[in-house]
Amino acid sequence: RLTDRQIVQELQKHIDTNEYGIGLTKFVQIRNSLGLYRTCQQQHTPETIREAMVELRAMYPKAGAQEMVSLLFHEYSMSVARSAVHEYFAIHEPQLVQQHRAGRLQRRRFWAAGVNDIWAVDQHDKWLRFGLALHTGIEPFSGRILWMKVWHSNRNPQLILSYYLSTVEEFGFAPLVTQSDPGSENFGIANAQTMLRQMHDPALAGFIQHCWMRTKKNVMPEIAWSQLRRRFSPGFESLLEEGVQGSLFDIDNTLQQMVFRWIFIP
Repeated sequence: RLTDRQIVQELQKHIDTNEYGIGLTKFVQIRNSLGLYRTCQQQHTPETIREAMVELRAMYPKAGAQEMVSLLFHEYSMSVARSAVHEYFAIHEPQLVQQHRAGRLQRRRFWAAGVNDIWAVDQHDKWLRFGLALHTGIEPFSGRILWMKVWHSNRNPQLILSYYLSTVEEFGFAPLVTQSDPGSENFGIANAQTMLRQMHDPALAGFIQHCWMRTKKNVMPEIAWSQLRRRFSPGFESLLEEGVQGSLFDIDNTLQQMVFRWIFIP
């Protein structure tokens, strides 16, 4: 989120300042007249955010304070101080606060020379029991998620290659090197990346332009999956689990599988 001053600076880039003028004071007046109040003006407390928090925690039970501040803002248009969220956690979820404090971060080192030096790709199999398979591609230097796809399989080399080629076509360029865990599903990307790089630089002939990373070495996609597991997966999985446990969805029933894919796969 931007401050009022930053918003005014962005607006001045897009309007003709020779004909129109807008300053910080006028912008604040317009914002207040529209009922768009900042955090201090909204003055939220743990009690005023409780109803929204209960609804959000059902879907995001493991989200931290910063994530909840963002969710409250985007889902409920509530600008809440992080201190108010911390107070809410201390009152209503003290056991989770203790679990969070007991956690330990594990530092890993990752090298990237610059933007588009590497594109790292990886699959996620935690939802296969529901018939859903995820795949992502990440530009590690900027942290940009190039794609995150869901399908009923992430082991088809042609499918995985299509994600890569669509991104190359959209951006108009390819990275210097691609990177993935060992696995035949990534052969398509490795071959296409090598061919494209050798076409544009004949000096690379005979050299593979793809890095095969062993267990726990493909760091950036693993971080993305970790964030997904912590922030989004618990609530979404509990929703799917209700259908399985309540006999609304039989994973072994082919017809129900097809209907499920039609509903949940974009």
